[in-house]
Amino acid sequence: MPGPEPAPRTMEAARVWRSANGRIRLGFRLLLFLAFLAAVVIVTAPFSPRVLPWSAVPTLLGALLAGWGLLSLEGRPAASLGFRLDRGAVRGVVVGTALGVALGLLAVALIAASGGVRWRADEGGAGDWLSAAVASLWMLALSAVAEEAMVRGYPLQALAEVWGAGWALVGTSIVFALLHLPNPGVGWVGLANIAGAGLFLGALFLRTGSLWWSSGAHLGWNWSHAFLADLSVSGLELVDAPLIEPVLSGPAWLSGGGFGPEGSVLATVAVFAAAAWTWRGRPRFVSGEN
Repeated sequence: MPGPEPAPRTMEAARVWRSANGRIRLGFRLLLFLAFLAAVVIVTAPFSPRVLPWSAVPTLLGALLAGWGLLSLEGRPAASLGFRLDRGAVRGVVVGTALGVALGLLAVALIAASGGVRWRADEGGAGDWLSAAVASLWMLALSAVAEEAMVRGYPLQALAEVWGAGWALVGTSIVFALLHLPNPGVGWVGLANIAGAGLFLGALFLRTGSLWWSSGAHLGWNWSHAFLADLSVSGLELVDAPLIEPVLSGPAWLSGGGFGPEGSVLATVAVFAAAAWTWRGRPRFVSGEN
């Protein structure tokens, strides 16, 4: 004998919660991700020092656990998030960081060539420079990974599956820029450049399927500005590099001012060109089979 049919209200509720293919609807999945992320941050933040790199740990932990939890709910392996522990991880971090450094220095070079910044000698020696280089890399690493896991981890993948890769890339890049609204000295140029950097990082992830690549590029971009050029990053002066001291000149829209290179229209040229170059051709679509 067949069992009783589901009650109409139960079927209606199921249709609200799940799409025709049986998956939880995109909006609910993103809300679950944000709720889980917020819960982990609220619980762990009081135990985390409020200085980098440790201040990034609650966000990183929340984004990873939320992403892995939703993947598990969908019957997908944790590796689908993009942090596979294999030989490709090291290559992704190293090459991604090199790409980020190259792009960051390109932006700085354009500003310097226009007369927006120059450097004068400062105190310190080679040993001080090397130790500061390593320390600043470590200081910036966890925040780069945390932001990638939070924006270009589960949310970008979920949006790409429903909206398509292009719209998902645009949407997450706008969110990435809006997350920097509280930063000191932020303006329209800065927000546009951060969105452009988000397009580059998201395109890099979609082409490689690896958050190691985008995390490395994110780290390289920040480190090249904060340490190699001794400039602010998104309005924050994070590092005081030995040997050199920057001297800014000209209008802020050219030099970046106190916001750093991300406040310059010359950085706009660099990041959007890099995003277009990375996006060229057909990106690798990240979906359940990964």
